Amino acid sequence: MNRFIEYIEETLHISADVSVYKNNDTLPLYLRNGYDLYAMTVQNVQCLLAQPKEPANLTALRKQCGQLKKLTGLDCVLCLDGVRIYTKDKMLSEGIPFVIAGQQIYMPFLGVALNKNGMREIPQAERISFSTQKLLLTAIYQKWKQVTLTEAAMALGMSKMSITRCFDELQALGVFLVKSETKMRRFIWEGNRRSLWESVHPFLRSPVAGQYRFDKHFDVASAKLGGMSAICHYSMLADNPYTIYAVSKAAAKTIELGKLPLIPDDETPGMVIQIMRYELEYHDASAIDPLTAILSLADDDKADPRIEAAIERIIEDCLHD
Repeated sequence: MNRFIEYIEETLHISADVSVYKNNDTLPLYLRNGYDLYAMTVQNVQCLLAQPKEPANLTALRKQCGQLKKLTGLDCVLCLDGVRIYTKDKMLSEGIPFVIAGQQIYMPFLGVALNKNGMREIPQAERISFSTQKLLLTAIYQKWKQVTLTEAAMALGMSKMSITRCFDELQALGVFLVKSETKMRRFIWEGNRRSLWESVHPFLRSPVAGQYRFDKHFDVASAKLGGMSAICHYSMLADNPYTIYAVSKAAAKTIELGKLPLIPDDETPGMVIQIMRYELEYHDASAIDPLTAILSLADDDKADPRIEAAIERIIEDCLHD
């Protein structure tokens, strides 16, 4: 066990207080005989280190780790000499904490995780990645209540590892949207869609990567109404004299927008094209989805009482349950 403890302390640059688990005799015989158990306190958080005495398959590790957590009330960290890539990936996707001495650490309850190149910290940021933002908006539109990591990956057309990183970020936000169970991690939300939007809105970012202002209007394949034009599309507001369109980064490269003549910011354009950081399917294909449209507005626009009222009506219309 010493090598696991030393590896944790050296890798995380912390001091760990470790002792033999004192309530070992309260556990079932097969757990007492199957694991060396130690209580570890790091960063004022106590957890259980569990080193199997004999090699075990993923099914056994998964089940027994969950049982140890339930019986002790502590997050259980499996201390392993080595595992197959498949087993490691499954433990990551299911949120099962582990340490492989000299190789990898995954302790999501401490905000610590890994990629293939070594340790990474689960970001303790006020904002999230656009992949996680897309996941949250999808959860709102599709009324997610309990969705597994695998189901989320299928819904978004993303890899399980990408969704794992999204779940890591959500856990780091402290909004309690991800639950780690014995066999899997789930997105959990029991409230309504409006309350979910209000809970995550402070962490969401503008999806606009950049914009181009042109002196006249021209047709752009695959373009949707974006920005203020999308807001006006979903409300009773009258649009600006010019239309704002939204295109993906891939479409922008195909059009080669940077090679077309632009006009200065202080001149009224004939058309504006915004480059979006993500694409999100919505039942109205003529405009970007309403929540993304709201997020794409500049702060000055949101401060306008008319636009503020329009945003509130849009939210009520698209998030009523």
